[in-house]
Amino acid sequence: MKQMQDQQQTIDRLTQQVEHLQTQQHPKTVIEKIEYHFDQLKIETLEGTLQIGLTPNGTDGNILEDLYTPDAQTPETHPYLHELMKDGVPQYIDSYVSEHGFHLSDKHREHMITDINNQLPERFTIHQDQHPDLDPSAIVQKLHQEVRHSVAQYFTSKEGENFE
Repeated sequence: MKQMQDQQQTIDRLTQQVEHLQTQQHPKTVIEKIEYHFDQLKIETLEGTLQIGLTPNGTDGNILEDLYTPDAQTPETHPYLHELMKDGVPQYIDSYVSEHGFHLSDKHREHMITDINNQLPERFTIHQDQHPDLDPSAIVQKLHQEVRHSVAQYFTSKEGENFE
């Protein structure tokens, strides 16, 4: 009988503690916005698959033909992105390679062009969402800068390697 009374007292005490804890206000941590500044990161080693740096995971499945589907970007973005993808990206790669005396195989070059071009529609959308006041040509100018920077960063990180 004594044991049952002790257990009942323990249950009552624990019930009171639970009720007390439930009525207490616990401080809550709220994180409203996190801003990443990737341009401030220092990259010492770069390993893995080819990622030019426009998006964290490379491609999102978009291909050049996606730009011409009715539910893709707005019609006024097509000519701007098409020009960057068709002429700008290969030009930036070729220019950097020739300026720095790299030998880049055609296969590696095409892989880089494809990788960057696959990322551009998503990058356009991201800029459009972040800066709705910018017109498509201004967004594409930002993409030109990103591509130039990313190509330079890629080759700098791979300095001394063979690009076969």
